Amino acid sequence: MKLSFHPGVQADVNAILAYYDEQGGERLADRFYEDLTARFRDILEHPQKFPFYLGNKLKRRARLHRFPYLILYRILPDRVRVTVVKHEKRHPNYGSARE
Repeated sequence: MKLSFHPGVQADVNAILAYYDEQGGERLADRFYEDLTARFRDILEHPQKFPFYLGNKLKRRARLHRFPYLILYRILPDRVRVTVVKHEKRHPNYGSARE
């Protein structure tokens, strides 16, 4: 199985990295990116381990370990599709139209 990403995920990650770089410098942004990529590996290795998102049986969520962000994804027959990376306090419907 492999990971695929909705095109909006790159914009999500870029905005988060820019925020952390501005607020805490490059080291903080790097720590966020390390946490994010580690969670991507976890999702790829055990996609069904994570809970459904808001009762939606098609989308799952994985929370980062050290940062208040969620990765929303779907398990497809041939891949895991990451649709959104968002702050926990963002509106629950943010990115919900992404496939």
